[in-house]
Amino acid sequence: MPNRKRQEEEKMKRRSPKMVFLVMSVFLACVFLFSFPAFAKETKQKWEILNPEGVVKIEPMKINPHPSTLDGKTVMLRWNGKHNGDQFLNRVGELLKENVKDVRIIKSWEVAPETVDPIAGSHERSQEFARAIARFKPDIVIGAQSD
Repeated sequence: MPNRKRQEEEKMKRRSPKMVFLVMSVFLACVFLFSFPAFAKETKQKWEILNPEGVVKIEPMKINPHPSTLDGKTVMLRWNGKHNGDQFLNRVGELLKENVKDVRIIKSWEVAPETVDPIAGSHERSQEFARAIARFKPDIVIGAQSD
């Protein structure tokens, strides 16, 4: 028991009111000094502004020549599978047949059903679709996305 009593006395000595006062004074002095900008070293802020849209690389490209008339030409109607796009293109095909002499209409969704996909998902897949359509050697392609 005397040993335990001695330990408690030593703890009390370490926690004497003078020691507590000293520790609290140092703590408050630090808080005071770092709370006011006049005492703290000023640093210049450096900002970097980022554009979250990403970088779009635009390269010039050669546009294919368009025919001056559709008379006697082959027109590919390209539908990507979205709702009612085929209905719109069917009507475009009907109007072309009515108004253009000897026009040939090809519907991509009938001759190349693998190209019907609302979300190609990649540049490579879009190129596959373009190659599939090009096999039919159309003079012009009319596409409809619809929604």
